[in-house]
Amino acid sequence: MIQLLFFVIFGEGVMAFLLLVKIGPLRDIVIKSLDQLKMGKGPATVKTIACTMFVILLSNLMNIVKIQNKGAKLGTMSPMDQVLWRTHLLEASLIGVFILFSAWSFASMFIVLMLTHFMILL
Repeated sequence: MIQLLFFVIFGEGVMAFLLLVKIGPLRDIVIKSLDQLKMGKGPATVKTIACTMFVILLSNLMNIVKIQNKGAKLGTMSPMDQVLWRTHLLEASLIGVFILFSAWSFASMFIVLMLTHFMILL
C-alpha cells in the first residue's frame, strides 16, 4: 500500500505542476480532464475515495495510539511493535499528504477554471 500511496502523491504533484506551469497543450489537457471529472459520476467517485482514505487514516492513527499505549504499559516497545508503529506512521503521513494534496489540487483547479472563465469573459 505504501508504494501505491507514493505513486498517487507523485501523480498529484505532476498534475499540480502542470496546472502551475504554462506548458501549452499539457495544461489544457489537464484542465479539460479535470473539468470532465466534475461531470457525471466523477464527484461521487472522488468523495467515496476521499472518505475511504480518511477511514484508513483514522484506523492507522488508532493503531499508532494502541501501540504507544502498549509500550507505555510495559515500559518499552518490542522490536515488532516498533516496526508496526513505524509502518503505521508512514502510511498515516502519506495518506495525510494525499488528502492535503487532493484538497489543494481541487481548490487550485477551481481557482484556475474560474480565472480562465473570467479571462474569456473579458
